[in-house]
Amino acid sequence: MKNGKSPVIIDNTNIHAWEMKPYVMMAHENRYEVTFQEPDTPWKFNVQELARRNIHHVPREKIQRMKDQYEHNVTFHSVLRSEKPTAEAETQTKELFNNNSAWHFAVNQIINSCSLNLFSAIWTV
Repeated sequence: MKNGKSPVIIDNTNIHAWEMKPYVMMAHENRYEVTFQEPDTPWKFNVQELARRNIHHVPREKIQRMKDQYEHNVTFHSVLRSEKPTAEAETQTKELFNNNSAWHFAVNQIINSCSLNLFSAIWTV
């Protein structure tokens, strides 16, 4: 970025706005325009098809949890305003998960261990 390369494409598993924040801040600091682009495949949110196509051996259940947590319609400003959950908030979420079978996702365990491309950012100078 410091050399002015364009475009810069970030193809990463970012399901929460706060996960995108370091990239967006770096782009902003280097005067890049930020564009968020989801895949345009008709199966992008079809968990069964995503599980079938994934090459990283991510279990279907984990893909389902990631899809359930996925933040839609992020914007430059919503990403900049986002904050990573505190350890206390993560603990409370995990307790809810453990105490309520209807609650079918747990924060952060999924994020760090999977690769499912639900988000890409394209930056241009």
